[in-house]
Amino acid sequence: MGGGGEVVVSVKQDVRVEPHEAWIKERIPDVSDPGGELQYIVKSETPFNVYFFTDRAQFKQYDAYIKGREPDETPPGNPKFSQTAVQPKGSDIYQASTDDGGARESLDEPGPYFFAVDHSNYRMETRVDDYDDPLKAFVDLTVIRNKLPF
Repeated sequence: MGGGGEVVVSVKQDVRVEPHEAWIKERIPDVSDPGGELQYIVKSETPFNVYFFTDRAQFKQYDAYIKGREPDETPPGNPKFSQTAVQPKGSDIYQASTDDGGARESLDEPGPYFFAVDHSNYRMETRVDDYDDPLKAFVDLTVIRNKLPF
């Protein structure tokens, strides 16, 4: 991994997410042909989840939940990239990232892709109450389309 390629998405920003909501980067371009890479690190003082959807139908189920509707199912997103944030040993900050602390990982599934920083009770992986404080997180997300060899 690593090396060249065209950056198709680059986000480095602080986000604020109200309880039972999510910050979502939608319509991330398909990089499956000729292949691509994803890297991200999200950090916060509050527990959260990251969901990365490579399937539009699954994302629509998630989006329905976030908008207060009852979806038919609650898909987990792509298991390679979706995760519950953890506190590294000796830290009071929660972090979710691609492997090795945010290294590039191969992304070969067809898109479009959807990336969500979740502050809700979706899938009951992190508990959020109505009166909880908003999630304040820093998102560093990059999606790269590999260049074809010459």
